Amino acid sequence: MNMPETVKDKPQKRPKHVTIHIDKQTFKVEGETITAEALRAVPTPDIGADRDLYLEKHGHGDDTLIESGSTVCLVDGMHFFTAPAAITPGRCAA
Repeated sequence: MNMPETVKDKPQKRPKHVTIHIDKQTFKVEGETITAEALRAVPTPDIGADRDLYLEKHGHGDDTLIESGSTVCLVDGMHFFTAPAAITPGRCAA
């Protein structure tokens, strides 16, 4: 007679915690992927719509803009930074 598999019989998958950095602050997040919206909500306060969020690339190449609706595959030690969403060169800040 076959016995049904119980939760105790299944190997439990533990959530993976990843250390990331946003604007030089360190955060531990759970999971292997994260949406752009969830990533923007990691710091307190959240990253506002007036700021863009970028993944810092090491070496040559442009940093990657994290666009709304995208998903990021997390790697321990990733560095992100924010910048004003609209930059007008030569204009004085109000």
